[in-house]
Parts: sequence; structure tokens; C-alpha cells
Amino acid sequence: MNTSLAGYLKIVTPHLSPELVTTQAKQQIQALAQHLPISSATLIECRLSDSHADVDLHASFTHFPPTLLNHFLLNPAWQACQTFGHAWMTPASALHQSIRNLILEFDLPEQSAEDSIAAISPSPYIMFKSGRTVELPELIEQVLPLFQKSPDPSLATQLNHCLNSIPEGAELANIGIWLARPHQAVRLTIKDIRLEQISAYLENIGWQDPSQTFASFAATLSPLAEAFALAIDIDSTVHPRIGLECFATAQFHDPARWQQFIDHLVQTDLCTPAKRNALLAWSGFTRRSDCPDLWPANLTYGDLLMGLNAVSLFWRRINHIKVVYQPGQPLSAKAYLAFGHSWVNVDNVVFAETS
Repeated sequence: MNTSLAGYLKIVTPHLSPELVTTQAKQQIQALAQHLPISSATLIECRLSDSHADVDLHASFTHFPPTLLNHFLLNPAWQACQTFGHAWMTPASALHQSIRNLILEFDLPEQSAEDSIAAISPSPYIMFKSGRTVELPELIEQVLPLFQKSPDPSLATQLNHCLNSIPEGAELANIGIWLARPHQAVRLTIKDIRLEQISAYLENIGWQDPSQTFASFAATLSPLAEAFALAIDIDSTVHPRIGLECFATAQFHDPARWQQFIDHLVQTDLCTPAKRNALLAWSGFTRRSDCPDLWPANLTYGDLLMGLNAVSLFWRRINHIKVVYQPGQPLSAKAYLAFGHSWVNVDNVVFAETS
């Protein structure tokens, strides 16, 4: 039985417009997915400007799958992920008790040849639980050496400063480790941060934008999104390039809210009209009856077990949109399209005639 992510992709890619992901990029994603196990949720990252067609893939795992490395075993980055996975899956460890899931980001190559797919290095994001009992600096001190990223004193100092400066009500969502890229920086993503807290926080940790371009644009997003997260890269300093993750709605999907947000991106030249239309068409559901020939065989037992009590479906939604900025350069935007499979209680599902 084929239990790779590729089977899930075949269900959702017919809904993926070439305006967002080109045919070549779809082939690259599919080639990689053939070697990845099924993830709890998957994100496709695409650029919203007219001139950029780059696409990345993010796969989320709630446990480290033992089959993940079969195709990539000679790659040092995968070996580091395996070392982390063994430590994470040890039940008595602080990592097991404090880490919620692992997201692997893949920068896709220009060509999808088998040898280039095998050479792809993942960049892991470690997602922390909110109710952990171990302090973050201690956890991160344990995590980094597992990925062959022993922090030097200057990174440790900057890391502690950034963590200690997080404003009230916000918290660290995850730490990203760039195994796929040459620099030694790590990424911190701070969730539940309010827009009015961001400028003071960035100034406190040493990030500067004399033009105030970022703050001015961020202020325009306040009525358009319900939640924000701030992404920063650090080593001995805070890198100039930052990202603001924007979540238009806390609901599973609210088309009207997302349309308002994306219309604003079009009006400010951060998204093309064609890509706006493609984004708004992405969200929806797919049931077995919609594509019985493509339905993954590994879902059959669960479908039978759930019977008439639950609907087996693939869901698609806009997870978030990230506004990226570096002083002296124009703003840009990227969309993160999420999909996955769920069994949903029949009492909670209503399908529109046009879905």
C-alpha cells in the first residue's frame, strides 16, 4: 500500500491554479512527495507577485516517522533530523514533553530529477507546546546541538535577549533551523503579538527601519486580520529581513474576510488580481465520491470504521499570508495554502451546493 504524501497531493492539486503553482512546480512537489510519508497537515508556499514562481513545501508531523529517511539517508541534514527524532520520541525526555510537532520546509529545486530530489535538505521548525514545564532557553539549548548547530555565545546572548523581550500576551511559537541554507541563523516565530507591540519589540532587540515603511504598512492590516505572528532571523544580531504572518480569521475558512485582506494586497501591489482569484478559489472540501479512483487506499479502513458517523474528506484552506520586508527593499507577500485529511462528525458538516 502506498502511504506517501503523493497520494494526498493528487486529491488537491486539481484545485491548485497554475497562476499560483506552475505545472513544473507541481511536478517538483509531486516528485518530492513520493518520498515523504503522510503528514498531519501540508502547506504549499507560493509568491504573490507577478514575477516570482518559486514554490516551497512544508510538511507537519506529530511524531518522527521512521520511514522518512529511506530515500535521503546519505544527506547530512536528514541524518541530523534523525538524531533529533530519536531524542524527541524518547517518552521521558524534556523534548517529548515540550514539543508539539515538527514541520519540515523544503526549498524545491528548479529541476525535479531524482538525484536533485535526493539532495534536498529540509529546514526543520520545532513547534513548542504552550503548557510546557521546561524553560525555552533550556529546550533550545538541547535542540540546536541535535541539528549540529551548537550555539556560540553571541547567538545565545541574542537569543535570550529576544526571548526575554517578547511582549506580554505573545509567546514563541517555533524555532526554525536553516539546514538547507548556508547561514547559521535561526528563526524565531512569535505568535499572538499585537500590531501595536511590534515596533517597540523590534526596536528593543536592535532591528531598525528609519523609513518606517514596515510599521506604516502593518498599521493598515489591523482591521483586516484577527491574529499576527512575527518572524525574525537571528545570530549575533537580528537580520534585516523580517516577516509578518497574517491570519485573517480564526474560523476554518471565512471567504469574505480573506477577500478583504487579499483585495488590500492587490490595491497595494503586493498581489496580482489573477493570483487573488486563484487564492480565493483554493479553499473547499473533497469527498471520496468526488474522485473515487484517486482516493488513497490507506483511508479505506478508517472510512469503514467511521461508517455513517463521520464524513471522510480532504480540506483545503488559506492558512496565512506573510508580508516580508527588508529595509531598503520593497514589501512582498507569500501565501501558505494548507490541506489535509480529516474524519468530521456528520453533525458538524454542511456542504453548499457549489462546494
